[in-house]
Amino acid sequence: MFNNKNKNLNKIFKTADAYAESLEVNSKIILDKGTITYYLINIVDYAGGTTVLLDNEGNPMLSQVRL
Repeated sequence: MFNNKNKNLNKIFKTADAYAESLEVNSKIILDKGTITYYLINIVDYAGGTTVLLDNEGNPMLSQVRL
């Protein structure tokens, strides 16, 4: 994931939107450029979690714009 020799491999994810509700809680929606799938990252203090965003039918949300 973090490749010091080839910096282009580090640019797999792009932040689509970021929210900061308070100083302790940060949420980001990121886009995986390889699979064009959106993920939600929720960070609370030193812990957090990641989940794929789903549409109404339970399928992963895909970007409509090809990067």
